[in-house]
Amino acid sequence: MVEELLELIRLERKRESLSPGERAREFQSKIQRIKIGDVIELTGFLLMREPPNSPRDAVYYLLSPLSPSELGRLPKDAIRPYIVLRISENSKVSGRLYSGAMVRARGRMGAYPWGTMRMLFVDEISSGDYSAHWTVNPELALQKSEMESLIMDTLYANYDFEKAVVYSFFASPTMIGTGNRWGEGVTLSVFKRDEKVALSAWEAFRYLYSLLPWELRLKRETWIEYSDPLLDIDFRMKNPNNSGLFYYVPTSRTLLKKKVPVPKWALSQFEGKRAVFLGAKESVLPNDLTARLSESPFILAEPIAYERNRELEELMPNFVATIFLERMKFASFNVGEFTEFRRKFEAWLARNRMEYGEKFDALRLGGMVFETNTRYLLSLHLLGSMVRFEGKLKRGLINDVLLINQELLDMWINELPPNLLMKLVRDYERYISADKRSNMAIGIFMDLESTSTDGSVDRIEFLEALLSRGFRREDAEKLIERLIAEGYLYEPYAGKLRLVR
Repeated sequence: MVEELLELIRLERKRESLSPGERAREFQSKIQRIKIGDVIELTGFLLMREPPNSPRDAVYYLLSPLSPSELGRLPKDAIRPYIVLRISENSKVSGRLYSGAMVRARGRMGAYPWGTMRMLFVDEISSGDYSAHWTVNPELALQKSEMESLIMDTLYANYDFEKAVVYSFFASPTMIGTGNRWGEGVTLSVFKRDEKVALSAWEAFRYLYSLLPWELRLKRETWIEYSDPLLDIDFRMKNPNNSGLFYYVPTSRTLLKKKVPVPKWALSQFEGKRAVFLGAKESVLPNDLTARLSESPFILAEPIAYERNRELEELMPNFVATIFLERMKFASFNVGEFTEFRRKFEAWLARNRMEYGEKFDALRLGGMVFETNTRYLLSLHLLGSMVRFEGKLKRGLINDVLLINQELLDMWINELPPNLLMKLVRDYERYISADKRSNMAIGIFMDLESTSTDGSVDRIEFLEALLSRGFRREDAEKLIERLIAEGYLYEPYAGKLRLVR
């Protein structure tokens, strides 16, 4: 009862923002408490410009507790708590150091012979992890209900879409054992043959993107400039983000009409899922590459509305800190942990084949939006995002992923023009065998392939699946050989089969 009461009190109080000004005050207070001569360790961002009136007996740089983007957001009258780093020939330097880099410095505290600045006589300095900048204040992390509320008070769309936006921000743990080279990025895309819908999604995503720190935005230009009004020094700083977590939103309306709404320089990051992509397209094509690589390829009926959310703007640093904290807990998953999900995904495939028949199978062929193995891997990614958000793998999340998949499938089948859908079915019928038994076997193979970690199916596993569906062993073995001979399957290496696309 006491714990529940404390939780209610915590939720009712106004959340303290993890603002640059608060970070600066904390750092300044820490520095002032340290006595001259004390040995300490500090973390911050290296500014490779000499401070005013620096002596010539060593190299002198500045250390700031604020990231490059946070320095630029400070009001002119705010505290700028730099500390001078004195790096001599006796200082041990390790890692890659550059202007803007996150570093860890250890040494003895001293006074700088100019003004009231403090100086650290550096014994050791090394490059650090940008993630550490966001994980030092776990008490300021947001609860999942707070994060949902912030996004849902900003966007006006259907509930599943709003939840998908929240999940996407968390990216996804790296999936070990899947055989693909995807990173932890995810893609949420909006599709519609309606310029208003595409533009509305793009504008909403742009607003959310604008609230993110510069370091987390995927950009071609990785340098930022800052002029300090107190020291009268210009700094040029490289992006310190070495965490691998980036976000991207199309920078112009013209990109919304491209095959993939990203510029050429970002295409490899998109295909390799090395960033969180939030995009929109003015099309609904089942062979769209963007749709095929999107965890959540939504087709929205109505434009998205959004409004500026002052609370979200103030608490975005806390939002980002929460993402990094959960990301630290769930950095990777082994695909072997998801045997229950694999079983339920295969059952989901079977149900939809019974409901939609060849319409569904036509959308599962290579290059289509529900390409079997790709959609399974994307579903694993979506599940990983949910686990990061929820804080643990719960059985209910498996059902949530399948419900989202069902909604997406229903959208695509219902939104595709009938003539286009029929053309896909005819193409599928030309691809498959006219023999019903062969057709059934191919469908069974596609189900097994969909949840394979490397896109291939063990020959014994395929044989056993045929036997479980009523085939006699002798007939099943002959049928496998016939499917190979007729060019439906091939054997890339002994004991493994793949579907010829």
